[in-house]
Amino acid sequence: MTLIDSLRAYLGIILIVGGALLLILWLAVVAWAGRDIRSRSRSAWAVVLTVLLVALLPVIGLVIYLLLRPRETLVAAYDRALEQEALLQQIEERPVCPTCSRPTQANWYLCPACHTHLRQPCPNCNSPLELHWDICPYCGYLFAAAEPEEQAGEVEEIERG
Repeated sequence: MTLIDSLRAYLGIILIVGGALLLILWLAVVAWAGRDIRSRSRSAWAVVLTVLLVALLPVIGLVIYLLLRPRETLVAAYDRALEQEALLQQIEERPVCPTCSRPTQANWYLCPACHTHLRQPCPNCNSPLELHWDICPYCGYLFAAAEPEEQAGEVEEIERG
């Protein structure tokens, strides 16, 4: 065996190994493009076309795909939508229970979770009123201040207790 035959054998091995590495790289790029488009689109056609484009035009197809692919993944779009929804809910003033901090509604008298008194009914029109209001904004009913005798009795009870 001569030196030239040895060089041809080594060159043949180098070409086979190099070709195998290029084939593996090509398959990896095709697989990556398929997985990437699946994370960015729900369309089965987009996945098929992307895989075909990258598989048939190895370098140019990958460049075209990278230029045309959607900017964000479906997960990122979903997270952004959830974040926007959360921000909108924070912007809207929703009443919450002062005891358990669970959402309530403006017409509830009691919190269904912890049974805290949230509002009181108006004696005249039965509309829900905040506990600290002294006038009904719906019918104009003005709550009478406690009688002086009742206030004096309360003060005596407090002093004894």
